[in-house]
Amino acid sequence: MNDRQLYEGFKKIVEKELSKIVVKYHIDSYNRFVMEGVQKIVDEIGVIPLDENIKLLLWKIEFGAPILREADNSEREITPMEAMIRNLNYTCALYVNVVPVVNGVHQEPTKIKLCDFPIMVKSVLDPTRNLSKEELINIGEDPYDPGGYFIINGTEKIIVGVEEVANNRIVITKEEKRGTEMVRINSEKDQYIQRHMIERKDRILYMNFSNLRNVPLIVVLRALGLETDQQLVLAISDNPKIDEEVLTNIYEFEEVKNKEDALNYLKKFVKGMGKETPEQRVQNLLNNFLLHHLGTEEKDQIVKANYLAHVANRVIKVGLGMQREDDIDHLSNKRIRLAGYFLDILLRSLLLGKSGLASRIRYNYQRLTKRKKNPVIQALFESDYITKRIISALATGLWVGGRAGVAQRLDRINYVRRLSNMRAVISMLFSSQEHPEARELHGTHFGKFCAQETPEGVHIGLRKHLASTCVISKGVSESEKEKVYNFILKKLE
Repeated sequence: MNDRQLYEGFKKIVEKELSKIVVKYHIDSYNRFVMEGVQKIVDEIGVIPLDENIKLLLWKIEFGAPILREADNSEREITPMEAMIRNLNYTCALYVNVVPVVNGVHQEPTKIKLCDFPIMVKSVLDPTRNLSKEELINIGEDPYDPGGYFIINGTEKIIVGVEEVANNRIVITKEEKRGTEMVRINSEKDQYIQRHMIERKDRILYMNFSNLRNVPLIVVLRALGLETDQQLVLAISDNPKIDEEVLTNIYEFEEVKNKEDALNYLKKFVKGMGKETPEQRVQNLLNNFLLHHLGTEEKDQIVKANYLAHVANRVIKVGLGMQREDDIDHLSNKRIRLAGYFLDILLRSLLLGKSGLASRIRYNYQRLTKRKKNPVIQALFESDYITKRIISALATGLWVGGRAGVAQRLDRINYVRRLSNMRAVISMLFSSQEHPEARELHGTHFGKFCAQETPEGVHIGLRKHLASTCVISKGVSESEKEKVYNFILKKLE
């Protein structure tokens, strides 16, 4: 085999497999959000009541083609290359079928434009994904373009992978300088994350979540239903040494003897909000903010109590040297967030937030009816409002929650640099702080992160790149997890 044959063979592999290796996880994440996530968000909105007799039922979503409207009002499909040359957005219309319900009677559904949705090149919404090499060349596209990026105002933008601590996972570490043990739990459900911290200081366990700070864990457990001393000891302890630690916590707050005392104790840490009394606020915190991934009903409180008892058992064992602390830098305790995750957060904030879709539709309806106008359904939906905020987030990289640098310009110095840029992974840790362990190579990085490709200076170790052999799995949905749990339970029976 001569050099020319080797070159042609390598070229065929590049043409066929490069996109699968380099950017497939970006495209898979986006496709999953488009095919499942958007509909799920719309389903969560469900019904929007306008007044006593009229409400709007949001039904199925549909995506249009990437259409360009010219100055003479003619319309035609646009390609990614044309969008770049003409400094346009490569987007398609996102429609939702709306069913008006008048006096309980369902009317004919109407297809309403919700917004212009950004298209990831080579994704399921991109018509060029199925074209052959010759067809791509004929329309002026790069046949070797792997995709995985957006075109915003003619500029190629990528949503880089972001490394974060895994959600719904117990991570226990020792704080040597402070002489304490710390537990981190990021409780996540439907992309809403509530951070929990449990600290063992001078043998006493304290908890922080929402606006509750330094609340005794033993009091929280009583408020959740483990009322008696015996219930607390049995739930937490499996060793005589741990019995002593639990009793120390009980005696420290011996004035709290049952659930009613615990709820009264917690009232001191909160204030009523709006029409909420302190009692209602405490119950709201326990139901909706405390470990909300375990449930938000009152019946779920005992599940949360047993979960926290297990956490208390583990952190006490770490403090007594009976168990090793967790390695927060181990990749099993990390997750990489991709385009689908960030678009989900963004769309949820625009559609489900306090000033989201439902509130804006009701406001527009009331404004138009006060002027004695008969409002058209499309006039209630401000598609431009949602579109502008999605485009602005991708253009600036400023995201929900105050994050910056989520969307970045694709570096096109050369082809290899471009592929390297698309496999970048950033950490949300502040580069101005030391974080020595987070910057170092870890044994679990082997085969997953490149050991050399990281910038020098303040960003070293916080900006890294995936190894050539690494791919990112899609993850498992809640329904898939439930199927696995049910299968295991049946086998155990």
